[in-house]
Amino acid sequence: MIKIESEKEQRNEVVWAFRKFARLELANSGSNPIQVYKRIDVLCHSRRTKLDMLAVFDTLRLLSLSGEEDTINALRDVYFAPAKYRCSQNETSRLIRKSARLNYCDERTIYRKLHKARELYIRIREQEGFLWDGRK
Repeated sequence: MIKIESEKEQRNEVVWAFRKFARLELANSGSNPIQVYKRIDVLCHSRRTKLDMLAVFDTLRLLSLSGEEDTINALRDVYFAPAKYRCSQNETSRLIRKSARLNYCDERTIYRKLHKARELYIRIREQEGFLWDGRK
């Protein structure tokens, strides 16, 4: 199994997947998996992108089923909010501060929730036997 060399590159890949999911407006598709799968199939052209979007959808479903609504809210506040443009580092920090104020918690709590969601996404993506660079 080939791993991405640095943790930062891996984090960037995961954040890209969440933001792409938001840009494709799949977050607003509802909770019917069949409709979401069909939309992913229509909107995404490469196999890797389809698998990334399915992993994001499964991550959100697992978080929802386990009662982690706070984590889903943090994802929506930070990764799904700036879906129309590319986000800079300062913009991400600003969105994390804003999410902390909206949810009445510490910024570090938002960072932990985002980390938890990223780790779950990585486990889902690796569980299927897929690699980060798209090769098997």
